[in-house]
Amino acid sequence: MARRRLGNIILGLIIGGIIGSALSYLLSGAFPKGPVKNFFFSALKVGFDTVHVNVGFFAFSLGLSINITLLTVIFIFLAIYLLYKL
Repeated sequence: MARRRLGNIILGLIIGGIIGSALSYLLSGAFPKGPVKNFFFSALKVGFDTVHVNVGFFAFSLGLSINITLLTVIFIFLAIYLLYKL
């Protein structure tokens, strides 16, 4: 039972994050500049910058960042709630 709950949370994070980010990106062009657009569509960037490692014969880059908006958070909670109700 605990695996199902953890699976629902992870699935809700992924689905809600994708839908919320896509909707936020699409709707941000429809709103005029102002405080409402800043409140709903300004993103908080979480993560770290790209790190480049070059050892001569081997080189790689590693970086991760996630942009979180208010709509993303709303859709994450909505997706988790709906997955528990189903």
